[in-house]
Amino acid sequence: MSHFSTWVLMAFLTLLSSPAGEELFEVKMWPEWPVVETGKDLQINCSTNCTHPGKGGIETRNINTTLQKEGTHWKVFHLSNFSQNTNIFCYFICSNIQKKKSVNVIVYRPPEQVTLSLQPAWVIVGKNFTLTCHVANVVPLEKLTLTLFQGTEKLYHQTFVTVSAALQDAWLTLNVTARREDSKSNFSCRAELDLRPHIEQLFFAISEPKMLEIFEPSGNNQMLVIIIMTILLLLVFVISVCLCFAYGQHWRQHRTGGYGVLAAWRNYRTRCS
Repeated sequence: MSHFSTWVLMAFLTLLSSPAGEELFEVKMWPEWPVVETGKDLQINCSTNCTHPGKGGIETRNINTTLQKEGTHWKVFHLSNFSQNTNIFCYFICSNIQKKKSVNVIVYRPPEQVTLSLQPAWVIVGKNFTLTCHVANVVPLEKLTLTLFQGTEKLYHQTFVTVSAALQDAWLTLNVTARREDSKSNFSCRAELDLRPHIEQLFFAISEPKMLEIFEPSGNNQMLVIIIMTILLLLVFVISVCLCFAYGQHWRQHRTGGYGVLAAWRNYRTRCS
């Protein structure tokens, strides 16, 4: 008998002598793509197709775990205290062989309040104004999109990269040049948290609209502005002169006393007469 035939025969005899299904059993977890909101609870179902499974359980880190229900081939666990993405393992032992299955739990916090600031709210045609959108305490940030709108028209959108597994703030700033047709326009910001395919629900929130006032200067308006500025400058000049004179008199009185001031006043009257 050849060496190859001998090897095939030994492998076949080994399979016959092994307990049925000890190497073919599987461990499954449901849901396969679990997501949970920060501070909320989650149920995980662990199951196996082993005919006579031995010990089974779940392994986590920094997560509170409670066995809720169990059958011969399955166990349901209640998990709580989620603060960040976590790997969870289910295991079963079948014929002294242990197998594991893992899933990654995605922790999220949907956008709840979106604020939009418009600076300045009153602007001259051709000048810039700034739109700033802010969303607080969102996770995961890489699933978030911020979009600025002018009416129903999209102006700009931005996605993000997560730098931390903790709750984070998201900001979007856009500088825009004011046009004549932008007057009385409403601007808004929409925040979307898209967790598909893990969950079909799309979380979103929209800011309160902000209205932009456009001022278009004409020739008459420019002349009015020049006149007003000239008057203000003259007023500032007169006030400055009066303050300097008053301060000079106070300083001289402090140096010469009351008699010195009276003598200076008499000399001034003598010269003028």
